[in-house]
Amino acid sequence: MSEEPRADGKSATDASEKRDRKSSENVTEGSSRRSSASTSAAREKSASSSHEKPTSSSHEKSASSARERPKASSRSESGSQGATGKRISAVRAVKKAIEQFGTLTGRPPESVVGTRWKDDHWSVRLEVVESRRIPDSADLLAEYEVELDADGELMAYDRKDRYVRGRPSE
Repeated sequence: MSEEPRADGKSATDASEKRDRKSSENVTEGSSRRSSASTSAAREKSASSSHEKPTSSSHEKSASSARERPKASSRSESGSQGATGKRISAVRAVKKAIEQFGTLTGRPPESVVGTRWKDDHWSVRLEVVESRRIPDSADLLAEYEVELDADGELMAYDRKDRYVRGRPSE
């Protein structure tokens, strides 16, 4: 069977080879996230053809090393930090104070005024809107001191100051 040249100067065989190549590229593009098994199989195939030792991917290394060593427990999984002598970070203490204060009072804090480690516990000062008014500059605000133990559990809270927004405190 003879090949007839096409208008663009290429034969029909060239066009079909190009089409086959494109369809295989499309399959590759459509499955950009290969499984580690197919990736390693492709690597082994290329390594065996060039007579080199196959190398494992970083994903395979991390997966195998995760199986070899026991998983270290994180702060969230370990539960109590006070018993081990460690305390939670200031950021975590503030987050826990906001969460627990809001749950207890039903008033979400508007801002964090300060935080401090005192002796054996965290002290976090929160600013809370006690009464919303129109205009906002007439809102009644209060500062609460929230005390958390070393684990981040709420021990106590007290209102320390009450004032109208926008007015200087005395």
